[in-house]
Amino acid sequence: MPNFSAFSSTKSVEKYIVLLWMVFCFLVLIYKLGEVPPYHADENFYVESSLRMVESGDYITPVYHGKKRFAKPILYYWMVASSYKIFGVSLSSARLPSVLFGTLSVGLVFLLGCRLFDSRVGLFSAFILPSIYLHFQISRWSTTDMALSFFVLLSIYFFVLLYKTDYKRKLFAYLFYFSLGLGFMVKGPPAVIIPGLTVMGYLMVTRKKNGFKDLYVVQGLIILAIIILPWFFAMFWMHGDEFKDHIVGNEIKNRLVHSTPFSFYYPGVFFRYQLPWSIFFIFAALNQFGFFELSIRNTIGFIERLKELGRNIVRHIKALFNEENFSLAICYLWIGVCLVLFTLLRVQHSRYMLPCCPAIALLTAKMFADAERNSSKSKIFGFNFSVFLTVFMFLGFSILAGLGLFVLGSDYLAVYILPLVLMVGAFTLIGFHRFKVFGKVAPLIALVLSLSFASSSGDVIPYINRYPMKKFANHINQENIKGPIAIYKLGSHRARLGVLTGRTVMTLNSPGEMEEFLKANQEAYLVIKQGDWEKKFSDSQMKIVLKDQIGIKNRIQPMEIKEFFNLEELGKVLNSTETLYFMKSG
Repeated sequence: MPNFSAFSSTKSVEKYIVLLWMVFCFLVLIYKLGEVPPYHADENFYVESSLRMVESGDYITPVYHGKKRFAKPILYYWMVASSYKIFGVSLSSARLPSVLFGTLSVGLVFLLGCRLFDSRVGLFSAFILPSIYLHFQISRWSTTDMALSFFVLLSIYFFVLLYKTDYKRKLFAYLFYFSLGLGFMVKGPPAVIIPGLTVMGYLMVTRKKNGFKDLYVVQGLIILAIIILPWFFAMFWMHGDEFKDHIVGNEIKNRLVHSTPFSFYYPGVFFRYQLPWSIFFIFAALNQFGFFELSIRNTIGFIERLKELGRNIVRHIKALFNEENFSLAICYLWIGVCLVLFTLLRVQHSRYMLPCCPAIALLTAKMFADAERNSSKSKIFGFNFSVFLTVFMFLGFSILAGLGLFVLGSDYLAVYILPLVLMVGAFTLIGFHRFKVFGKVAPLIALVLSLSFASSSGDVIPYINRYPMKKFANHINQENIKGPIAIYKLGSHRARLGVLTGRTVMTLNSPGEMEEFLKANQEAYLVIKQGDWEKKFSDSQMKIVLKDQIGIKNRIQPMEIKEFFNLEELGKVLNSTETLYFMKSG
């Protein structure tokens, strides 16, 4: 039987804390899960394609906007379709698989932290991971990214178990490859490349002679083939060259050969989407690599200091790959692979940094665990600064959120939870730091961030970003409208309506396109601004089904800025709306 001694040796109270925290995370992640915004345009692919599967009974070929979609393997579509079958067709059902993977990742990073370091690091990492913005928000989207991140984490976990048993437990190797295969069937090659390069990088740098042999590569390839090949063979048999050309052209060639310029986009994503944890992590990394070990002698010149810094960095990097530092090395390699891989591919999507979030949580958690052990003197350089900067961020966002909601004149009390939570969290954090209760700092920050993200996603953003698509979408879903639907000059509202209904929604940008749309469809549905309708199409034979209000995006001229020091005038501008129609022809 597998040896899970690290988990069994963990204090029982910590295991119960993690279980309760996972329940809490699940509850905050599903809080008003069907709200849009926030949303991601890619959700359309999975919401609509999975609905087509349920309606047509074809669970092999995804179809989006009436066309076959070969862009991703089939597993995530099956998950969403299963959720539809169990819980009914809704946006919340479509997002539920991501919520489950986001929650399970919390328990899994705890287990990994216990195996790599100790139970305190495992506990703190379980608190940190779901309070990283990338992890929280993507857990509420119906996209493949959270499932991918989970299987990357799972594969790394099984490799660590294999390594800790000195490669003697074949089961862990087989489970490693099984996790790679499931991840591949969710999002394709990244599920194999990220953990694969992490493991290979460690074995190569540490020059493990039998490392690759001990990974049972031949058996692993057989496991991957059993999981991956059946669906791909079925698709090739059903669609032939159409499927092959897409895989070779769009999914391989176009992702490797394109004109996007090289940039350092991902270090910026790494920092801003993981605040405030990224501040703690940066100081932890700087300490790890010897940046703060320079000599304090005044006789040393600037050039000598640079040379000394270089020697320190090289020495610490070499030490990182010693046997006793395996835990640190695997985490830093994990992060490095994600940063370097996607930087070299020049594909700029912030969510591509999601798979390395568990490694960031683990290394940051180690900093908190070290601070707790050294609470009497807190030797870790940068820890105090990071705590004070977090307090400043909480206070700043609390004040800005409160003022903004006051100017908007909101009488919806739920939106004021956000500034209240941030304010209480800031002062409690000051108290914990003042009395050196460092063991409670990470859980407190995690709790404040999780509640703030839930309030922001469930209440504040939907209130501020007023939109009519939910009212129209509810009507479409209740009436089971299947006729063609279009929007006229409303930009991103097409994606919102598509996400909310799972229906194909067209965008019309000119009177000519509108005329063609109405001629081609005997019964059609249209979303259009009242002003556009009355100016250009009032003679068309369409009837108004529903009306709603949409916020007006005002462009403030420089000469008008002084007028907005009057809060009443500013509130009027921010709350200004115009009428939108949902119409039917035929």
